[in-house]
Amino acid sequence: MARAEPRILGVGLAAGLLAGLLGVGGGLIMGPALILKGLTIRRATGTALAVVPAAAAVAVIAEYFTAPQNHDPMLALAIACGGPFGVAIGRAIDKRLGASHLKLLFLAVLLIASARSLGLFGQIPEQALDGISAGSRTVMLLGSVGLGVLAGVCSILFGVGGGIVVVPGLVFLIGGVGFHQATAVSLMAMVPTSLISLRVAFRDGRVVGRWLPALFLGSLPAVTLGVYLRNGWLDARPLTMAFGVFLLVVSWRLMKPAPKTH
Repeated sequence: MARAEPRILGVGLAAGLLAGLLGVGGGLIMGPALILKGLTIRRATGTALAVVPAAAAVAVIAEYFTAPQNHDPMLALAIACGGPFGVAIGRAIDKRLGASHLKLLFLAVLLIASARSLGLFGQIPEQALDGISAGSRTVMLLGSVGLGVLAGVCSILFGVGGGIVVVPGLVFLIGGVGFHQATAVSLMAMVPTSLISLRVAFRDGRVVGRWLPALFLGSLPAVTLGVYLRNGWLDARPLTMAFGVFLLVVSWRLMKPAPKTH
């Protein structure tokens, strides 16, 4: 193993654990780490993206063995169906209007979601909230499609994973879904959506194979551990608060100037 690979292995471990615990992609950890190793931002994000489908698929399998009741394939499919439409909308916005003002709005939404997750705007929920669905399965499915669209828009405009939109959106907006189930649904929806994005990254030559073995070796066992800890040891309250902290970190990163791509 090359000298730099043990550190990349640690990056994979951290990314996988975060994905399993919170239902988010590991790109926000893997991407910056690979940039520090000398990759351009396009190659760093493309290489990180190569790990996401496998890690999400392993998480779905681990969910089946630890808490199969969290699986909701229909909600995950609804989110996945909305993603491509959101990507198309995001590209149109980026070309015609620019994203600077939308970025400020998105940051405000992230900060509000973080504050809500930390219990600043109401008690941290330990059970599923009613939300706008009020128990209606039809509204839950339609709302999930909308979350998928929003996640696709945000991924194109701001380079963030859909999990930071999907998880709080399901818990606090759509309702009828607790944190554990929202995390599982987010990971399940991540499999098809990230595969589509990965196909584009491979086609554009953005995936660097050198770092993939260490990233896979670290992330796949770690995501399994994350799912096990979430379902077997952690209640909704500390997980929701951890997600709130994570959203603060994402907000801080989005406030920083984007790295140059040359």
